[in-house]
Amino acid sequence: MAIDYYNAGMNSYESKKFKEAHDYLIQDDTNPRCAFALAVMYYNGEGVERDFKKSTLYYSVAADAGIIPAQVSAGFAYANAMGVPQNFEKAVHYLIKASEAGEASAKVTLAEIYAMGEAGGTRKEAAKLIREVLAFSNSEEAMDVYNKYELNKAY
Repeated sequence: MAIDYYNAGMNSYESKKFKEAHDYLIQDDTNPRCAFALAVMYYNGEGVERDFKKSTLYYSVAADAGIIPAQVSAGFAYANAMGVPQNFEKAVHYLIKASEAGEASAKVTLAEIYAMGEAGGTRKEAAKLIREVLAFSNSEEAMDVYNKYELNKAY
């Protein structure tokens, strides 16, 4: 019987045996669920040395497979040059998918990219995204972007 590296890794992770969890997960690191778990571990430095480059790599693998939290994290990493060169086009690639799935944090980061005039976005698009977030929450992050870029003046 084959080992289910994801479940074995997550059992170890939940028991706070991070090194053991890593050793299981890394054996199937092309599996999107394993990749996402590895991304979190590298981001947080759990059982491994903190490494944003590896974290972003694994977030990207999981994001490409459709894991929405990974799309948010990969987009944020590329927007903020976390272990990789800043790349707004790659950031938008991931953030649009998560935004379409309703992820508020993806909408806020995407709005900021657009408000800066990056990746072909416009202030009007940025304002629309922020309004969508604020319609359902009192997000301080959304308000910060709205005020910082004066999106109330975007038409």
